[in-house]
Amino acid sequence: MKELEDAANYIVSPDVYSLDPVPLQTPDQNRIYPFYDNLKQNRLTTTKCADCGHIAWPPRIVCPKCMSDRLDWVDFPETGQIYAFTVQTAATPPGFNPPVVYALIDFDNGLRIISPIVDCDPAQVEAGAQVVLKVVPAPRDRVLFFFRLK
Repeated sequence: MKELEDAANYIVSPDVYSLDPVPLQTPDQNRIYPFYDNLKQNRLTTTKCADCGHIAWPPRIVCPKCMSDRLDWVDFPETGQIYAFTVQTAATPPGFNPPVVYALIDFDNGLRIISPIVDCDPAQVEAGAQVVLKVVPAPRDRVLFFFRLK
């Protein structure tokens, strides 16, 4: 986890970027701030339309199916399953030491998201493997999320 915390600090280093790439996560800065509040409680959530029932990823402020703004926050299932993955061995993002594993992760709620898989040997990663959420602190009382093998 120390390596990921260092990575988060490096990502927002003024020597690397002129803009801070970590999203602003408060009500006065972001309309989906509950997503980040929920992450701080180790919960991955998204929005579900109260009118048509569509579950969106990433979280939205308006339903992309029916254009309703009546959205509720719903939790993702606790585990996901790797659909496919790739291992990046060169030209990794600042703060991430190669190799970096990226996976498409399927959830029982019908959503598929992409995320790095952390804290593992890439040789251990395989399609069908179960993964769980890992929330990592970021500078200025913010958080980032990744997944790890279960």
